[in-house]
Amino acid sequence: MSQRRRWPARLLRQAWSGLVAMGTVYLAGETSRPHTPDAPIAGPPAGHPERLCPNVPLTRLERTLLRELGER
Repeated sequence: MSQRRRWPARLLRQAWSGLVAMGTVYLAGETSRPHTPDAPIAGPPAGHPERLCPNVPLTRLERTLLRELGER
């Protein structure tokens, strides 16, 4: 095979390797946490914006989503 035909395959292979590496770095924090479907949802961590305003009532959409998640 000539050099002209090989470079697209080589370029695609290198691009794919780069995307896999980027995805690995991006998902590293998500994959390190154990996921158990039976575990209750803990909510946002301390200092998260959703925890800073406990006196603000939930919107209708938020209440619906909360109900669908089985929290209340």
